[in-house]
Amino acid sequence: MEHHLAENIRRYRKERGMTQEELAEKLNLTLGTISKWERGSSEPELTYLMQLAQIFHVSLDALLGFSIRSNNADVLIEKIEKLENAREFEAAIKECEAALLIYPNHFRVVYQVAKTYNLIGIVMLDKEALRTAIQHYQHSLDLFVQNTDPHFNAIEIQNRIAQCYLSLEETQKGIEELKKNNVCGINDADIAINMIAMLKQDEEGIKYARKAFGAQVATMITVLFALMTYYINEKEPEQGIFTANWTIHFLKMLKKRESEIAAMDKYITSTILISAIFQDALGNWEQAMSTIQEAIRCAEAFDKEPCFNTKNLIFMEEIEEGYVYDSLGITAKQGLVRLLDEFHLNEMTSERFKEYFRKEIEKEG
Repeated sequence: MEHHLAENIRRYRKERGMTQEELAEKLNLTLGTISKWERGSSEPELTYLMQLAQIFHVSLDALLGFSIRSNNADVLIEKIEKLENAREFEAAIKECEAALLIYPNHFRVVYQVAKTYNLIGIVMLDKEALRTAIQHYQHSLDLFVQNTDPHFNAIEIQNRIAQCYLSLEETQKGIEELKKNNVCGINDADIAINMIAMLKQDEEGIKYARKAFGAQVATMITVLFALMTYYINEKEPEQGIFTANWTIHFLKMLKKRESEIAAMDKYITSTILISAIFQDALGNWEQAMSTIQEAIRCAEAFDKEPCFNTKNLIFMEEIEEGYVYDSLGITAKQGLVRLLDEFHLNEMTSERFKEYFRKEIEKEG
């Protein structure tokens, strides 16, 4: 054990970027004492071991080199989760307190404790529990260097802290935290609702709301095209037609004035062509030909008055520098050709379909 302890003190000190002199100063000890610990010629008393674990942001068992105890931490975390899910909050708090005594600097233990107090605070309207959750979340951020699980990330923890402040009705502080961690606009919706509903800051809040709406629309379009492609790959044309029709309806609802061209029309033309592919797969050839012609007509109408901004889209017309980008091609007609050639649609399309499409797409609009 002495060998592991000495080695770990030296390793963790260096990981924290500390010299032996700096560590000695923090502990109010002499440089010689620290040197002896790291050589293994002496070892710290329990009080100093606990201080070292705190300074290095590691658990006591990790400092001592008892790797086998990590299994015990997992058992404790699982026990707390079960009590939390069963809403046995008093028992959960006792387990949290016991776990922290053993693992005060174990990332996953501290994070689980924070999460439990967070839930108790929300369900029981317990402000003290929410403040305790914030403290443990902040400590878990200090320990985040221990994390090896890709499902955890620091931004999520910071946003949980923000939500605790919002639950405490410290709205301004919560919004500030959300803004600090608003990576790629992930907090736009939460910022918007709290600015508008709680602080009555309508002018700034609506900007966040519009950005959030635009982001959700973009996500929805991506998901719908993924679903349609899935039904193509799995050769499920019935589900494919339903999804294509639903997608067209959804995209049309986004237009503020249906009679005017909007950026969504380019997506609509592509979806109409996908619908024709599913109709062909079902043997509805007459309907497939008619739908191909409809897709081409819509593409030609878009190309005559192309629109790539958000001005004719509901809730997005006032987004600053609001533009819609896609990978379908420079023009809508090119997008139809590319869709058929490059997006793995050939497997479901018949030769009759491809021949008819080529003939129609090459006609002068």
